[in-house]
Amino acid sequence: MKIKDILDKYEQHLCNTVSYGRAKVAIKNLSFLYPYEINEVAKHIDKYVAKRNASPGTINRELTVLQAGLRWSFKRGDIGFLPSISRLPSPPPRSKFLTDPQVEALKSASLDYPHVHLFIRIALMTGQRKEAILSLRWDQVDFQAGLVDFNDPSIPMPHRRKGRGVVPMSNALRTLLLQARKDSPYVISKAGKRVRDFRAAWSHIMDKTGLDITPHILRHTVATQLAQKNVPMPQIARLLGHSSTAITERVYAKFSPDFCRQAVAHLNA
Repeated sequence: MKIKDILDKYEQHLCNTVSYGRAKVAIKNLSFLYPYEINEVAKHIDKYVAKRNASPGTINRELTVLQAGLRWSFKRGDIGFLPSISRLPSPPPRSKFLTDPQVEALKSASLDYPHVHLFIRIALMTGQRKEAILSLRWDQVDFQAGLVDFNDPSIPMPHRRKGRGVVPMSNALRTLLLQARKDSPYVISKAGKRVRDFRAAWSHIMDKTGLDITPHILRHTVATQLAQKNVPMPQIARLLGHSSTAITERVYAKFSPDFCRQAVAHLNA
């Protein structure tokens, strides 16, 4: 079988799953490998990497989709063996974050776009991902219990691609949400409808502030600030929705004032 045949079938298999969107993009970007048969694909991975000219993280995600498609095809009996797919070394964990003056500049520059301004403030008070915030409905906000559950109840647990947190309301978050209440079922809305994206507005805000960041940096900023204030890693992990504290520690432990301090206290020259 050609790689194209395998990936076409795998894409159809994913059609009604939460993974479909990203897998579809990855499969399209793997088109360089389409003409090859499974016994040829391994020796052409280096050529795909050179032609793709993308970051190691992006390439590894696409190769993960290729590997998953091959494994699925093997389990179905469509192919008789699994080729070895080599991946690039993992990139270092991202640790870019905003300073307090940059945060203030971002909030100020976003005032012309109320839906983006609300997103930024919620992101900085909760540390949640962009999609989790944009898809947040008012029925996920419990003012009586003082909790915001960013887990979409319409998506069954096994189909949730990324972990989301259940965030206790601070006084500031409660005030913000009470002021933001509208007739729309979504917390962030525009003309009563859910906001799917805000790329144009974000681009204008970046021009105005001189920053060059993605909305995801707000999540890194929250986690970094909490680590700098010595908040325990398990609490940060729970807030971010990480499945394991190890994930949180790998990226953010170095920002904690107590990071390795006890260890180095035993060292001297």
